[in-house]
Amino acid sequence: MGIRLRFIQDDVLGGDIEITVRAAEKNERVNKLLSTLSDHFRQLVSSQLFSERYHINTSDIILIMRDGRYVTAKTVDGDFTIKDALTRVEESLDPVWFVRISQSEIINLKYLKNWDFVGGGVIQVKMEHGIVSYTSRRYAKQIRKIFLERRAER
Repeated sequence: MGIRLRFIQDDVLGGDIEITVRAAEKNERVNKLLSTLSDHFRQLVSSQLFSERYHINTSDIILIMRDGRYVTAKTVDGDFTIKDALTRVEESLDPVWFVRISQSEIINLKYLKNWDFVGGGVIQVKMEHGIVSYTSRRYAKQIRKIFLERRAER
């Protein structure tokens, strides 16, 4: 019940990569592998598009927030100003990892340390690097569901 990997050079593909999964049957293990590969490549494409457009590596982004007329991306390496609307920035991010917590903020779940209810339907979100943010009541129910799903996966 092992997994064998092999590389076959095929000039017909050009710059593309084709992945074929061969197994005796399509079971849970195969489905999990296909899902993981699909998620990885979707994230990779999203990250490449974001990097080309804004020159920021998405894996380094902790929080993206509207800051007056501009959008600021708080990253591991510092803050970067993006001269674009928050909704357009959100469209180019991977929805698996990036979640809108209010009308003016989007967080990267990879950097989420913990979260807690502070009352009035608001959730306090603590991120790595000492960043603390708050959800709006409008998004709280949806965010709570996402956070609980992530906790269950761990």
